[in-house]
Amino acid sequence: MIAGNIIHKKSAGGIVYSSGKFLTLHVTKYGEVVFPKGTIELGETPEQAAVREIAEETGYRVRIKVPLGKVSYEFDEDDGNRYRKTVHYYLFGLIDENEQPKPNREDHENDEGIENLWLSFDDAVTRLTHNESKEKLQKAAGLLNDD
Repeated sequence: MIAGNIIHKKSAGGIVYSSGKFLTLHVTKYGEVVFPKGTIELGETPEQAAVREIAEETGYRVRIKVPLGKVSYEFDEDDGNRYRKTVHYYLFGLIDENEQPKPNREDHENDEGIENLWLSFDDAVTRLTHNESKEKLQKAAGLLNDD
């Protein structure tokens, strides 16, 4: 959707926690460490999109534990447009702790060299590329400590 000269995008994804570690994606092409997320498709809720994106990008089947809120940010793309992206984040657990992941990544994701990377909290805080991801990680860790 276009408002003025800013194109709005909505995404969903989140933080998967299992056995003391957090699931991230290492995007080798860009040297980034991020949480799995992607575009909310027509007719999907943010929750459905987050579960689907995590399954596609990581190969893990997950269930939502708790919403972590939204993050919005703006960025410029090579196409000359400015984008405002709103990302819905959730904390997830694995459905099957013993499942062997079978990612179903899109071609462009394979070209980016995406790989699953399980990290401790301290390693994730150090290695995550974006500050908003670190903030959501801290919120998730606080909720996990309350259990």
